[in-house]
Amino acid sequence: MRNYDVARLLALATMWSVQYLFMRVAVPALGFGLVAELRALSAAAFLLPTAIVLGQRAQVLAHRGIYFRLSLVNNVLPFICFAFAAASLPAGYLSIINGTVPMWTALFAAGLLHEPLGGRRVIGFALGLAGVALIVQLGPVALDARIVLAAVVGLLGAASWGWGGVMIKQQAGEIPVIALAAGSISFSALLLSPAWVEASTATWTLGAAVSAVALGLVCSGIAYLAFFTLVRDIGPSRTLSVTFLIPVLGVLWGWLLLDEAVTASMIVGGVMVIGALGLVLRR
Repeated sequence: MRNYDVARLLALATMWSVQYLFMRVAVPALGFGLVAELRALSAAAFLLPTAIVLGQRAQVLAHRGIYFRLSLVNNVLPFICFAFAAASLPAGYLSIINGTVPMWTALFAAGLLHEPLGGRRVIGFALGLAGVALIVQLGPVALDARIVLAAVVGLLGAASWGWGGVMIKQQAGEIPVIALAAGSISFSALLLSPAWVEASTATWTLGAAVSAVALGLVCSGIAYLAFFTLVRDIGPSRTLSVTFLIPVLGVLWGWLLLDEAVTASMIVGGVMVIGALGLVLRR
């Protein structure tokens, strides 16, 4: 893998790892639906001009079917599913569910892109999940119908993200990738626009508004420049393996910014995640 690819993967993991910091400020004040809409709008406001500057015309009307399907699978459905799951499941369990994204991606890629799965990658996925489990240090949760439903819906969101990566790869030859990112996120903003009914009851603070806009600009707008080009260049399975790094980086930000303790199990889990990435990313 080229150094340029590694740099983009690390940048992508970093940008996605800070999204929860922005959400913690914005969602309690504005509500998840409105934050998701502001995220999509902010990302579209960045990506549409960027695509034009790069000479990549989105042609939203001409490719509206592709953009509509990708916006549903890669943005709208995962946002809704993880919001529903977050109402019942602790953050640690959500991290584990999010850690299944690379495996869903590999399964879809094997079936739709004919990418070989291979024993080495399967071992890498299992090692990565185990490492994430050590990092988040799961505690007991009483098993009832609400918890089971939340877990199933969360897994649906993770599977949707995995399918979205494969869809990007499938369409990258027909539509330039930055235009694909811009068009799909614009459709997402349109589909999420009913959330504006929450605007009158939201608590509009400067911190919440800035966090929601930063969430879109950084974690979807700028991040999608790396994400969509990486899917085109190295494939969806290897690109989405960066989700294993998000809990590792979350521990790092907590240690650096919040003076949170780092335990031995977190360190062991981080080493396991790095080893898993080596197995998955190696050709």
